[in-house]
Amino acid sequence: MNLELISKVRAYCKSLIDNSKCKELPFHNWQHTEDVAIQTALISSFENLKDTEAEDLIIASYFHDTGNIEDVCNHEHFSCEFAASFLANEDFPEHRIKNVVSAIKATKMPQQPVSKLQQIICDADLAHLGKANFITKNLKLRFEWETCNNIKFTDVEWADLNIKFLEGHKFHTPFAQRNFTVQKSKNIDSLKTMLAQA
Repeated sequence: MNLELISKVRAYCKSLIDNSKCKELPFHNWQHTEDVAIQTALISSFENLKDTEAEDLIIASYFHDTGNIEDVCNHEHFSCEFAASFLANEDFPEHRIKNVVSAIKATKMPQQPVSKLQQIICDADLAHLGKANFITKNLKLRFEWETCNNIKFTDVEWADLNIKFLEGHKFHTPFAQRNFTVQKSKNIDSLKTMLAQA
């Protein structure tokens, strides 16, 4: 794995995010990007990928939300442009740029990954659904939608929306299914308790 290139990608994406409005976003900030990159590397290590495949996915994970700088609603398109331009300047092979772009596109909601690589990055992107800190992260997302997108919910609406989303969501990779599903069920129970108390 080309750790020097990954380090350059990480630094470039961090600079993009930290020098834009994304730095102030409660959820889609650098911490989220770093979390997704870490989860991508972790899940990849259990999926018997070639080094080049894992490298492409980690690169995609760093770029996947950079397009929020340009347009929140269509950010994947701009994320792909940022990635393709940067990687072309690094003389990255064209077929691998296509792999990176394909992985980024797969993170668009609603996620419908087809290939194993797409499944891995989608599970990494939504790994927080199956983590103990889900409720905290979810509140950050709600605040981001309210302050940045002017989309407001009552407590009942927000809990109901998230219960439906989590119940309709499934992890794709065996690793994510084994490690995130139980906590995701607990998170659904927590949301249902919050809904009952709202």
